[in-house]
Amino acid sequence: APEQRRQWWWAESAGMPLSKDDVSAIETVAHYTHDEDQAYLMLYGEGVFETIPIEADYTVGDMKLWLNFHKGKDPAEYDLVGPKGCWKMGAGSEVLGDEVLIADVMGERFEKKWLMQLSLFPKKKSESTGQWESTFETIDEWVPPPPEEAWDEEDDDEVKWKAELAKNENDG
Repeated sequence: APEQRRQWWWAESAGMPLSKDDVSAIETVAHYTHDEDQAYLMLYGEGVFETIPIEADYTVGDMKLWLNFHKGKDPAEYDLVGPKGCWKMGAGSEVLGDEVLIADVMGERFEKKWLMQLSLFPKKKSESTGQWESTFETIDEWVPPPPEEAWDEEDDDEVKWKAELAKNENDG
């Protein structure tokens, strides 16, 4: 199909280290456990909730290629959002460019093989131009709320939590 060829051309023309065959072989893991030898990345948002193994040379563009191949996600319709600069506690978030190495923005998380996450954030189509535009606003720094605002009685509702968990598992 022409549309599919165009999407693969997009990925290959961006100079990404992974090919269509490479991403087709990357399989999700059902239940993440820490692995001292293998780094894992969670891709989350827009109906996607998957964890995959990654290597030091994987780029944000490679993740978009994986999302296109395995989930049918058009890279024009979402941004991948991750740490602003390099991950640290309290780091902000920003849209990451296709050429960004995931290992570079994850820093210590990648080095220590801690679970990492990139979030899919939807774009919206401009009525005037017809182009997809980012809806994500960069967050310079994340400051946690004070403890009295971070928890309420509903957070301790185990029945509600189990119902939400069951619903999420049923949704895939």
